[in-house]
Amino acid sequence: MKNLYHKELNQQHFDTIVIGSGLGGLTTATFLAKAKQKVLVLEKHYELGGFTHTFKRKKFEWDVGVHYVGRVHQEDEILRKAFDFISNRKLKWANMGAHYDKAIIEGDEYDFVVGSESQIQKMIAYFPEEENAIKLYYQLIKKVGVSSVLYFSEKTMPRWLSFFIGALMRKDFLKYAKTTTHEVLKSLTNNEKLISVLCAQCGNYGLPPKQSSFAIHAIIADHFLEGGNYPIGGSSQIGE
Repeated sequence: MKNLYHKELNQQHFDTIVIGSGLGGLTTATFLAKAKQKVLVLEKHYELGGFTHTFKRKKFEWDVGVHYVGRVHQEDEILRKAFDFISNRKLKWANMGAHYDKAIIEGDEYDFVVGSESQIQKMIAYFPEEENAIKLYYQLIKKVGVSSVLYFSEKTMPRWLSFFIGALMRKDFLKYAKTTTHEVLKSLTNNEKLISVLCAQCGNYGLPPKQSSFAIHAIIADHFLEGGNYPIGGSSQIGE
């Protein structure tokens, strides 16, 4: 990206100035622009898009952040609707198929497959003696998903209403938010190999299981239960 800044911008009026062109900044700027505001986006990097941008080495292109996205292949999902809105439906997605992830641990391969029930049965096939723990784990994933809706919905409430019911809406989510992923899984099973497999997607949120919040882990795991998708043309297409 060329340096688009010039001193004449100092003489112009903007309704809003957004500092940083990452996904949050560009999304905010787009919403405001669609609401008829004049928006200036400032970015110090030579490329827009934050962790949606890519770089090249010889003939290969690499993404730095967005490796795959869940649920956007379902047009009725709120995330897909959001992407359609901010991109004017120009952003297209390629579905990654039935096997969207693979963990390789100590030479053994473990596939992550589309659909929560299919995934449960796949894990039971790998660890038949851990059937109960596996089922409890995926029940917890769904439970945290429900509690996260209540937790984040409370953030939109008027202060007076939050005063009366806010603590109740936050309670279940905060319980798991304050517990590490490893602590929760250790309470379900002592099988370290199974724990490693269930934590294999920790790269999606950036912390090892003994440091990560189980609530965040659960949200990410639930997000991908119906599969993964990749932006056609690469992750830079989101910024474009």
